[in-house]
Amino acid sequence: MTDDATRGAAGRRWRLPLSPPQDAESMLVPWWIPPLFVALGLALAPWIVWLFVSLPSQEVANNWEVAWGGFDVALGGFLAATGISLARRSAFAGPLASMTAGLLLADAWFDTMTSYGTGKLVLALVEAFCVELPLALVCIWIVRNIERVLTDVRPFLVRAGFRIERRRLVPPDTGFEPDD
Repeated sequence: MTDDATRGAAGRRWRLPLSPPQDAESMLVPWWIPPLFVALGLALAPWIVWLFVSLPSQEVANNWEVAWGGFDVALGGFLAATGISLARRSAFAGPLASMTAGLLLADAWFDTMTSYGTGKLVLALVEAFCVELPLALVCIWIVRNIERVLTDVRPFLVRAGFRIERRRLVPPDTGFEPDD
């Protein structure tokens, strides 16, 4: 791995912590969450192989209409919540856009993979390529844009004396005491 490949967005070298790093208090999440997520992602590999080998290619599902209707209710809710949070310039816009992108990608995947017959498959592909995937890309662009702005502003905050303690942004000590 090259030196550039091991540098994070802020230009610092990164590594997956296996024990609390010296700067654990300045991390935005508890130090053990990144290695846990990587381990869980790797642990899915045998499960995925087992699913491909053991599951039947066809299955009858109970509550099919409720499953898909409920999924689309959630997707509509996340689309609306993302739009509202963007309009309000809320800190929730990035996470909501990320979740919305995930739901749109899942919708496109399952619509096409569960389509039966040429007509339904063509409709699912048209919906995927004309609606769901482009919207997912817009959501990913939103998340990337927000992340880029936050990465750009961080050095200015550090130079101004801001710091992260216990996963919270702490203003610089100015010696100014507000009136009670």
